[in-house]
Amino acid sequence: MSVASYSESGSDSQDGQWDDWEDEEMNIPMKCLFCTQMFDSAAVLFQHVKRAHGFDFLQTRTALNLDFYQSMRIVNYIRTLSLKDPQFSATTGFSIDGTEAFLSDDTYLKPAIADDSLLYVLDELDLDDPVLETNSYQNSSMHTTSVEESATPQERKLAARIKALEQQLNQREYEVKHANQQFEEYREMVKRQFYDNVDMTAAPTLKAAGVFAEADGSDYYFNSYAGNDIHMQMLQDKVRTEGYRDFIYDNRDIFQGKVVLDVGCGTGILSMFAARAGAAKVIAVDNSDIIHKARANVIENGLDNVITLVKGRIEELELPVKQVDIIISEWMGYFLLFEAMLDSVLVARDRYLAPGGLLAPSASYIYLTAISDQEYMNERANYWDDVYGFKMSAMKESGPVKEADVDIVPSTAVVATRALICEIDHGTATPVSLDFTSSFTLQATQNSTIHALLGYFDVAFSRLQATHGPSCDELAQPVYTNDGSTVAPKALWKQPESSMHGFTTGPHGTPTHWKQTVFVLKEPVAVVVGDELHGQFVCRKSTSNPRELDLEITYFHVPATLKDRIDDARQNAISQKYQLR
Repeated sequence: MSVASYSESGSDSQDGQWDDWEDEEMNIPMKCLFCTQMFDSAAVLFQHVKRAHGFDFLQTRTALNLDFYQSMRIVNYIRTLSLKDPQFSATTGFSIDGTEAFLSDDTYLKPAIADDSLLYVLDELDLDDPVLETNSYQNSSMHTTSVEESATPQERKLAARIKALEQQLNQREYEVKHANQQFEEYREMVKRQFYDNVDMTAAPTLKAAGVFAEADGSDYYFNSYAGNDIHMQMLQDKVRTEGYRDFIYDNRDIFQGKVVLDVGCGTGILSMFAARAGAAKVIAVDNSDIIHKARANVIENGLDNVITLVKGRIEELELPVKQVDIIISEWMGYFLLFEAMLDSVLVARDRYLAPGGLLAPSASYIYLTAISDQEYMNERANYWDDVYGFKMSAMKESGPVKEADVDIVPSTAVVATRALICEIDHGTATPVSLDFTSSFTLQATQNSTIHALLGYFDVAFSRLQATHGPSCDELAQPVYTNDGSTVAPKALWKQPESSMHGFTTGPHGTPTHWKQTVFVLKEPVAVVVGDELHGQFVCRKSTSNPRELDLEITYFHVPATLKDRIDDARQNAISQKYQLR
């Protein structure tokens, strides 16, 4: 059946429906990226953009090998600029080189203007060859004009409906494709708990040096810091926030007239502390969109004449100064090193810190101790043994690697001395040195059963980076009495005679949002006072995602009566792997 015979067999009622369809959807014009001119063809639109506004979209897409989603981001980014600035329509020169942050920013996958028909045809057009595309369009236009001149009214209506259906199909395909991408990204976000997936194969040289490149996809690590809730949680952590504030305000003389760099500035609180303390200039850097709110915070508090905010990764940015006198940063993660942000601070140090400059904090320390907590074991580790009278062993973690838990543990659960397993001088550390192996010895302070080892960290602030903190012997001293009933004085730098500032995240201090890290033992160890737990602790960045940690603990029990036979006890050593995700 021909199109003509089908068309001419329609009733008046059908004609009315076709007329409605034609009126509504026959032509879906496309707006120029820069000005208000409208076009019926993407090819003609892009030719106009090239001639009138100096941006060769087609050549740029080909030269930079941009994919469909990057092309969408370009369109929405330019449209966003046009919406924000009425003068933008007069642009006569525009270009991109492929390094722009918006090319990987999923904010620009959302259409900047409603029903943007240009987005529906980006993946349908052969944009790799502008000449071919233009010729194709011209030939198509000539052919369409010829057909339309000889077609009956009903044939033209059918052609219009086909065109409208094609455009609808393009729109639906785009929506499905975008929905699938959103689902995959959401699933990955849940899996990673908002932390990014870093491509370690992208830069082997940097990888070998301990500096890694972020993945080309959505950067969930930075996106996770874009919202308000996580910043409120951190700001409400008085140990954290007041620890920084007290150091800065108590040492105004070393901030007076200095240039300060804040790496990972978040809401800008540390930058504003530094500005209030008398800094001449503060440069606040963050790669998260929270920096836009930080800028508003700075302006609202009248500090925009001192604080300059810069969005981007510190590894890639060129700052408006060659050197800074002080670097401040709240970079710590769970178990200190989770999230690997210290790596970025060390890059900033090597690129911008002036000789004799100061990092705040200046040093950090990781400790290990042992706990006995049957209630914790029942609630967490042994929960699946009895769920309303039923066993659910299949729900337990299986395999050789266990997840390390992050939780607040009461000081009363601690049943051993502590061991310093990592000391980091921020002035001399390198990214490679943040992977460490350390031996430890814990001595039981009461008769009990050790269910888990417990990790936590302290940080110290010094007026001079060259000023050494407490010695390793001092740092490793017990903070609990032997009977476990009372707690000895807190961190040494909190004592009146100390020149250091700082805070602890240990169970003997005020709870923080970092909590402590719990390593449940495969086999609990029954101990009496004086018994020792010897072992080795290994901490490495995960090979699949360097913001995560792979850990391994090897331990063995040395009874107090057999301390002269440690080698014999070592024969019963147990090795256990953990991951912090």
